[in-house]
Amino acid sequence: MSTKTFFKRAASVLVVSLGFGLLSVPSSQAAATSASLTLSAATATATVGDSASASWTLRFTGDNLNTNGGDSVIVKYGCEAPSGVSCPSILARQAPTSDSVNAFIQTARSGLWLDITGGGYGESATAASPATSYAQYSGPIAVRSTASFKAVAFPKAGEYTYTFYMYNPAQGLGTQSAVTGYTAVTWTVTVTAPNTAGTSLSRKYLSSDIWTAQNNKKNGMPSTDSALAVSAGTGTPAIVGYAFVTTANSAGDTRVAVGSGFSTVDESLTVTITGAGLIAQGDGTATSSIISTLNSRGTSSTIASGETIVIYNNGTAGVGTITVTRSTNGAAITTFSVTFFGDAKSAGVALSDTVTSLAGTASIAGLGYVNLTAQLKDAGANLLSSGTFYVFSSDTKVAGTVPTSTGATSYQTGHRCGNISDSWNTTTKVLTCPILLRDTGTAVITLRDSWTVTASTWTSNEVTVDVRGNVVRAITVAFDKATYAPGEKAILTLTATEVAAKALATRSGDTSRLTRVVSTPTLSQTTVPTEAGTQGTNYTDTTFLSYQDTGVETRVVTMPTYGTDVSYAVTIPGFGVGVENVTVTATAKVVNPQDALIAAATAAAAKAGADAVAAAAAAQAAATAAADAATDAALEAIDAANAATDAANLAAEAADAATVAAEEARDAADAATAAVEALATEVATLMAALKAQITTLANTVAKIAKKVKA
Repeated sequence: MSTKTFFKRAASVLVVSLGFGLLSVPSSQAAATSASLTLSAATATATVGDSASASWTLRFTGDNLNTNGGDSVIVKYGCEAPSGVSCPSILARQAPTSDSVNAFIQTARSGLWLDITGGGYGESATAASPATSYAQYSGPIAVRSTASFKAVAFPKAGEYTYTFYMYNPAQGLGTQSAVTGYTAVTWTVTVTAPNTAGTSLSRKYLSSDIWTAQNNKKNGMPSTDSALAVSAGTGTPAIVGYAFVTTANSAGDTRVAVGSGFSTVDESLTVTITGAGLIAQGDGTATSSIISTLNSRGTSSTIASGETIVIYNNGTAGVGTITVTRSTNGAAITTFSVTFFGDAKSAGVALSDTVTSLAGTASIAGLGYVNLTAQLKDAGANLLSSGTFYVFSSDTKVAGTVPTSTGATSYQTGHRCGNISDSWNTTTKVLTCPILLRDTGTAVITLRDSWTVTASTWTSNEVTVDVRGNVVRAITVAFDKATYAPGEKAILTLTATEVAAKALATRSGDTSRLTRVVSTPTLSQTTVPTEAGTQGTNYTDTTFLSYQDTGVETRVVTMPTYGTDVSYAVTIPGFGVGVENVTVTATAKVVNPQDALIAAATAAAAKAGADAVAAAAAAQAAATAAADAATDAALEAIDAANAATDAANLAAEAADAATVAAEEARDAADAATAAVEALATEVATLMAALKAQITTLANTVAKIAKKVKA
């Protein structure tokens, strides 16, 4: 690299002077001695367009006196710059600080001079001559001057070397001379280019709506790289999306400071698309005049960071992969994809309500309707947000859309369901289409890709709508229990059916009304029930409203606070000439706790009496059995005694030993007699105790009977 060396006086050359006053005879030109110049730093760094700064400290003493104000020193510099540019000028400033001693600023010097006079006091000169300063001193004075300097707005990256010199100024018409015994000092500034190369992705914005993508980019919103699915088109390219890509430098910044301002991080980018679709470069606006002048559409384009990438379809279904690289070296910045969908090849449908009344969800032109929801897919299973299809109903007298001219039993959409506007959510890709309800019955709903079954290449799943009448033709009513405590809540269940004996499916606008609802006695509860699943405004409401198409309505009542029989009657109108109204009734009983207590006491007393009589009878039977057992034992003892007597008589005829045996037999008989007597005594005791128990039971029964009568 060639360099250029030049010398120039600084934009503010510092002339440092030392004044010794006036002598009676003029002296020769003064010369500074013991001079030195040092820099605060030998090197500095800067960015292109920016500045670098440092400071120098100048010291010297004078060796002579003269009539022009004393000794002075001039600081000059030279500079080497990169090829093709010049060094920025040095701007210096001397401030009266503690770093400067015996140096004074003189402001009357013209041109590029900044006079700093050493010692004495200053005196202004005329405009035509340099300003001088003088003072009366007896000897030399040392001067120290510290000045800050800077080089502003470096034009190019590279190395700038400044060399600083010290000179004695010219006196009168003399020439400047270098200060002797001094070596020049250098200040090297290394300047680098701003880091404005976009080496990485900062943000990317992809949208089918240019305003969304552009405003997100403008407002610094996070990247919006949501999946973009658009129609593949018919072959004539049409705009289907927009993208913006902004880059950042290696530090992640999107702009950098340069001089007193900022510079954006820009990069030349190459954008290519593979697969389906085309791209072009735009200027970020969506007016028709701008779009008509977009660059030619193709599979590759070169743009600057932040410019608009315009995406077109070209009739090809599939995925278009957009790749963004740096034009300088091919390094990848980002990729994103766009799905181009083709014609519908399948559909999935559902109904908002499969069991409904003729009132439907709401009404259109006096007819109730339910919503058909559908998601259409192309051959690649991509969800579609537009297309043409046909709605088929197995029974158009029950349900269907409004017929078009293409057929009597089929209904075309193409963003319409017959001639009823649909709603197609472009985010969820869900189509909502109203199915009108015309009569009770069932109808099977499907979607096809043609208005005739034979010409269709696909059909959706089947959904069945069960349309029921909205007038009560039969009803039942029942309490949840047979008996209640006074003031207890009771739940009434009303179950209604329509003309086809199906559970009544009611919705807003139904005409299912009851002729009369009464209760006996008249109940006092009239507030809206709070129990979950309870319908109606209050328990006497004559409007029937089933819970979730079950044909069941529950009502809550509060029973009377006294014991009574309760009835709840519901009347529905008769249908047909001479048909009487039909009334159904539910009954229950409210039981008073006092009545229940008396009944319980009476039953308990009766049971206790019966238990006592049974116990007495059992005791008497036990006593009789015991007496009979004792009698039998006595008779057996007598028989034994007789037998002994006979044996004794027989033994009398025997020897003396037989007599002894007889006596022993007699003793045995005596023992048996004693046993009989003891048994008789025990029986008598038991009979006495039994009699006492019977007496006690009789008294207890009498007391209970007396309380009952009371």
